[in-house]
Amino acid sequence: MGDAVAVEGETSATPSSGTKPVGPSYATWEGAWTAGPVSETSYPKLKVAGKKVIHQAECTFSFAGTDSSSGAPVSITSDVTLTAQPSVLQKGSSNVLHDGDSASDVHGNKLEVAAAGHLSTT
Repeated sequence: MGDAVAVEGETSATPSSGTKPVGPSYATWEGAWTAGPVSETSYPKLKVAGKKVIHQAECTFSFAGTDSSSGAPVSITSDVTLTAQPSVLQKGSSNVLHDGDSASDVHGNKLEVAAAGHLSTT
């Protein structure tokens, strides 16, 4: 039957558990990451159980904390985009996200698909 394909609402964002962003510029920063809303891009007509199949997901992760050397508040954002890779689908070439697809940034923020639906040709 093939891999399950992702539909709207099946992408989750997990913020990094790290207390510092990665990189020498952030050595004195302490804080936490949070995930913003996940934005999914779907095909208008390709559906599984009435839900649109997605081919891309994006999330902006935000870090907020304090610079331990100065006490000043600090913050940065990091965008993570998960884009479907080409695969053979219904005798044609189509890009859809599948169960287990994921993307992450250097800080450890992650987007991941947990899908259960399968496309059918009936």
